[in-house]
Amino acid sequence: MIERKISRFGVLALLFLMPLWSFAQKGEKIQTIVIDAGHGGKDTGALGKVTNEKTLNLAVALKFGAYIEENLPDVKVIYTRKKDKFVELSERAAIANRNNADVFISIHCNSTETPNSASGAETFVMGESKNEKNLAVAKKENAAILLEDNTDAYDNFDPNSTEAYILFSLSQSLYQSQSLDLAGKVQKQFANKGRNDRGVQQAGFLVLWKTSMPSILVELGFINNTKEEQFLNSEKGQTQMALALYRAFEEYKREFEAENHVSSKPETSDEKPSSVVGDTYFSVQFSTLNKKVPVTDKAFKGVKDVEVYEYNGAYRYISGRFLTKAEALARQNEVRDLGFKDAFVIAFINGERGTVKQAEEALKK
Repeated sequence: MIERKISRFGVLALLFLMPLWSFAQKGEKIQTIVIDAGHGGKDTGALGKVTNEKTLNLAVALKFGAYIEENLPDVKVIYTRKKDKFVELSERAAIANRNNADVFISIHCNSTETPNSASGAETFVMGESKNEKNLAVAKKENAAILLEDNTDAYDNFDPNSTEAYILFSLSQSLYQSQSLDLAGKVQKQFANKGRNDRGVQQAGFLVLWKTSMPSILVELGFINNTKEEQFLNSEKGQTQMALALYRAFEEYKREFEAENHVSSKPETSDEKPSSVVGDTYFSVQFSTLNKKVPVTDKAFKGVKDVEVYEYNGAYRYISGRFLTKAEALARQNEVRDLGFKDAFVIAFINGERGTVKQAEEALKK
């Protein structure tokens, strides 16, 4: 029975896999964030002496979102729940995907079998559960599907089967690099608030599985640790944790948007681009890699006029140079048809990276 479940799940996981070279940023700005308060309704989550996880998760989530709404009015905040209600794990990811979110943050509290045996905050990204502790956390959070009426969305995935996680780990997020960056910023802010830093971890979480954007799962602390439960159940504690999340998100947003407006000249192949224009032009960015590969790499087979430029240790691959946005959009469609579904139009002004609007204005002169 377990072997059949693993086999079916493995096939499904592979359907969601895409080559790492197809990973690309979604756009130039962080415009939408989905905040997920873990558990809810009939799913209480972990239990403390005086409260439960679902209540603490929601309190911090609402405070976190309020900070964004107050200080970053250009960001749309969407909650998977704003009250005590049960939301299926697959629906939480679907909410983020339907709203074309740029970031997904799921908020939780941890627990152990032995009270007061652990403390501190940690942040997870989608990946392989490399030790028994990470696997235990993933199993605990994924067990919520046992409360769902219809588990077809998970193709009979067994949250209690260790073997199932082996294949599940293959389905790592295409946005893992950004997710790790955001997770690191969260942990830095938690440490700044005096919390015990348990670091950035990887594990197989169903709530992160199908999200098509940078996604993290935060464990605020251990609810069955008496001191941590008191802290997380207090106004001061909830405010501190929400503020830490806000500052991490604000830093991530600021750096991401600065990166997408940074001056950087592309490196071309030996072949002459098909559209030789000036130093101000539109192009189509279709891939981002942490390791540089030749623009002639077989991974880019079929893509015309490939060039590469670098910023902050990452290599961005683009296609074509065009005098009009319409031409670039046509190339964007061609590139997406080749499998690079997140390809988008960018612009260079005087040979340096700028915004599409700036290029449009410059080319009118």
